[in-house]
Amino acid sequence: MVGLLSLLRDLDIYISQHALYISKLERAIENRQPFEHKTCRECAFGKKFYQEVYPRMEEYEDNIKELLHQIEKLHCGFHEIASKINTQNPKPEDMEIIKKIKEHSTHLFQLLLTLKREILK
Repeated sequence: MVGLLSLLRDLDIYISQHALYISKLERAIENRQPFEHKTCRECAFGKKFYQEVYPRMEEYEDNIKELLHQIEKLHCGFHEIASKINTQNPKPEDMEIIKKIKEHSTHLFQLLLTLKREILK
């Protein structure tokens, strides 16, 4: 539970980092600059999640495990979808991808806050 509590303690930082990721991606598209996409295991949240939370998955109650699986799926989806954008050669459909990752991000934030409420009750 220690890794999970640590993750939740820094939740606002991870939410901010994902918002910044989107903002930097949009700016890179706008300026046709290179952008270093990260996988769901490479970003700060992913590193923490896969090093400290995921290995202990079986220790958690079923409702927490289910939330964590949903969070993992959304988080990886976020990075997979974002990685489809070539910021140096933007396409009109990239704006639809940006919309999708913003939706994924919002849903991810909601699940993380739900997880936090469940853990702290």
